[in-house]
Amino acid sequence: MTQENRAATASGGRSHLGAGSRIAGELYFPGTVELPGLVKGRVEAAAIVIEETGEVEGELHAASITIKGRFSGDIAGGAVRLTETARVHADISYESLTIDIGAELDGRCKIRSPNKAGMPEDQENRPSAE
Repeated sequence: MTQENRAATASGGRSHLGAGSRIAGELYFPGTVELPGLVKGRVEAAAIVIEETGEVEGELHAASITIKGRFSGDIAGGAVRLTETARVHADISYESLTIDIGAELDGRCKIRSPNKAGMPEDQENRPSAE
């Protein structure tokens, strides 16, 4: 568990939606949420983990986002990681981005960096096709 995940767990706990669950709407979790089922909508948390069996369509907003399953939509995160089993079709806004070998990504990536006023400033980076 990373330092960031420990902090998220300590401050807001850990939530887990059961495998096979289906949820639609706007979801907010004060700590870490693990998603092994189907979610359609907006998910906001301190940390989000889409498990290998998980499929999410919509928006993700968190300081830490790990995708092991499928995601389609928009991501706004601090540290974003796509594992080797991730299948992602998204526009990603991030502070740090890790893409493991084997992960599939179709979309645009924008790094967020603070400007002099402290507000995020997006710089567009497109993944190269190999």
